[in-house]
Amino acid sequence: MFSELSVIFKVIIIIIIYVIIFFALRIMYKDLKGGGRQNQGPKHTPVKRKKYGLEVININPSDNLKIGSVIMISGQIVIGRKDNNDLILSSQYVSGTHARVFLQNDKYLIEDLQSTNGTFLNGERLEGKAQLSIGDTVSIGEAEFKVIG
Repeated sequence: MFSELSVIFKVIIIIIIYVIIFFALRIMYKDLKGGGRQNQGPKHTPVKRKKYGLEVININPSDNLKIGSVIMISGQIVIGRKDNNDLILSSQYVSGTHARVFLQNDKYLIEDLQSTNGTFLNGERLEGKAQLSIGDTVSIGEAEFKVIG
């Protein structure tokens, strides 16, 4: 009698194991195929922020930049004549800490940091902060940059 019960329990255990394996494989298959999701409406894709850069259009020959080179803007760039700036321009018309370009609320801005000779955006002297757009030109001392993206 025990041997018959033993065989029955073995068969039941084997069936249970196969059922568990079947459901586990089914779940893994759905995960691999991306299925198994209920229709949850349109998928939310994160907004990719467009990266901006400053292309060198004109530069003082004593600076370590070449015409056509690009300075990528990641976070913030402080521009000036002092060695602690991110972008150092050696022109006598550039203040120690002249201007900064930075990202704020998904918009790229430029700010004149009370420089002596001013920062020019599209040929006009900048007062405080202004938003940058692709194609804008920025002039600081003898240096001229074009905003690219």
